[in-house]
Amino acid sequence: MLIANNNEDIKNIISNNEIVILYFSNTVCGACEVIRSKVQDILKAYSKVKLIDINGEEQIELAAQHNVFSFPLMILYAHSKEIMRVGRNVNLLELEDTIKRYYDMLF
Repeated sequence: MLIANNNEDIKNIISNNEIVILYFSNTVCGACEVIRSKVQDILKAYSKVKLIDINGEEQIELAAQHNVFSFPLMILYAHSKEIMRVGRNVNLLELEDTIKRYYDMLF
């Protein structure tokens, strides 16, 4: 898991990798921890997907730039384009299916 503290870092990571997930969370969110661990488990099968963890509580401006107003929130990018945006009520099967579809196309 990568950590980014500014928008320039995020742009560089997105442009230099085929598939990237931005994971916005905060420190007091129990759901954030549970969902993060489940996403990390999913990504074990997709080694080329980069996961960027962003503490939206500390990085308020960065969260606002990405239109993140609640936590957790994930934004999936493929070829530098936003493909999927899911929040607290994430369907992990749907997320994995989407990752797999793009992963199979790109790798």
